Amino acid sequence: MKKSLFSLVLLLVTAVYSQDKYAQGAFINPLDIPMYLSGTFGELRTNHFHSGLDIKTKGSEGFNVLSSADGYVSRIRTSHWGYGKALYITHPNGYTTVYAHLKKFSPKI
Repeated sequence: MKKSLFSLVLLLVTAVYSQDKYAQGAFINPLDIPMYLSGTFGELRTNHFHSGLDIKTKGSEGFNVLSSADGYVSRIRTSHWGYGKALYITHPNGYTTVYAHLKKFSPKI
């Protein structure tokens, strides 16, 4: 019993302290509309876990998408399936944000 309790406590402590902390408010909404999600990270899909956040746009297209924090464009990818047009931004804190399902890229890109 003592070993089981110790193992449980050790597991919980490890889980809590193994997560990286990031500054609250380090990232902002990339769209200039209220953020309502239609898909969440880790959501179970038919044959996989969803790997991002999908923001509802009330059926509208063509919104300007801004970087949610300072960083640089580290990858540009286009595909006929999956993410479609996607832009990867690498941030100084080591995180990378991916902006996918884009209609088009800025002329600067």
